[in-house]
Amino acid sequence: MQQVESTKAVTVEPVAKAERTRAAILAAAEQHFARRGFVATRLEDVAADVDLKRAALFYHFRDKQSLYEAVLADAFGVLTKRLEAAFSAPDPIPVRVERACEVWVETVVARPTLARLILRHAAEADEHGTKSMFPAADHLIALAWSTFEQGRASGDFKPVHDDPFHAASTVIGATVFYVAAMAPLIPNANFKPLDPEKVDAHKRDALRTVRLLLGISTPAAAAPARKKPAPRTKKKSR
Repeated sequence: MQQVESTKAVTVEPVAKAERTRAAILAAAEQHFARRGFVATRLEDVAADVDLKRAALFYHFRDKQSLYEAVLADAFGVLTKRLEAAFSAPDPIPVRVERACEVWVETVVARPTLARLILRHAAEADEHGTKSMFPAADHLIALAWSTFEQGRASGDFKPVHDDPFHAASTVIGATVFYVAAMAPLIPNANFKPLDPEKVDAHKRDALRTVRLLLGISTPAAAAPARKKPAPRTKKKSR
């Protein structure tokens, strides 16, 4: 029995070590791709960050392209799950859309490299062609567009534009710029985009924008419940 347990330990340990190494490579590569983009990132620099030789990376990833795709899938994984949950929740349509907006801001603020990865990916569009940025991107777009059509059909939305692209690009672009670009563009302003108070202000602005562009008349998630009037008591006749 002891020999079997010993064999299991020897088998499990290399697998666990390989998984830890792979996770460390992904974390290091995410920082490099976010700072330098796909083209300028060097595999030897990624390897050096995790104390590996460049050749050792190929045990985990076939080439730089497969590493890049794995980084994007990992980096946007949490955002994907949270947005799917928001759009699929059994709530009124405006509540779902507003929650998705909040999720977007919260997740990008919690992981600022997402904003920088988006900017770098867009700047190198010719390098990436027409392929979606991360695996679930098309699925999320379909969910958002479907929710928009449902809201317009039900009358919950009275959008400024028939195409939901305008609302989506305004909110997505504002958050990406807010997190990744404002501080570097105005370095002397000492602007701290990740300060909790400033994040709350940006989230409120994003929600206002969504409500305005989609024609949501009442803040769905914050609409106060009306109190029922107290029942009148009948006066006793003398």
